[in-house]
Amino acid sequence: MNQPDIAVRSDTTAGALSPTFAPSNQTQETPPDGFTVTCASETLIWSELIYENRKFIFNKNLIIHATNKEGVWVFESDEPDLTELTGFDLQYNGAEESFRRTFVACWDIIAQENDNKLAHDAKRLKQALLTLAKEL
Repeated sequence: MNQPDIAVRSDTTAGALSPTFAPSNQTQETPPDGFTVTCASETLIWSELIYENRKFIFNKNLIIHATNKEGVWVFESDEPDLTELTGFDLQYNGAEESFRRTFVACWDIIAQENDNKLAHDAKRLKQALLTLAKEL
C-alpha cells in the first residue's frame, strides 16, 4: 500500500500530567467526574487510495481524521457528502484497512449502480464518489 502524501499527528492525554510538565503537543484536562480521557488523533491527506489490487486516484485530496478514543481507532472522511466513509478497529492499521474496504464497497455498490435504483441519499453519495475519484 502507498503511504499518504501528508500526515499530521497530534496526541492528547487528559489528566496524565500537571500542565506545568505537559509536552507541547499534549493537553491535559480532568473532566468534572474525575475520569481521565485519553484521545489521540491524526489528520491524513490522501491523493489516492489502494485496496488489494485496486487503485483510485482522487481529483482533490481526501482529508481523513483518524482518532483513537478509549482504545478504538476510527477513520472518518472530512467531506460532508462522504460521511458514510468510515472504518474502525482496535488497531490503527485495521481501522485504515476498514476505511479502504468501506470506500471500495461504496464504490462498487453505490457509485456503479443505476440512478433509478438508488435512494436520494445514495445518489448524493454516488455523485460525491464520482466527483472525487476515478479507478485506474
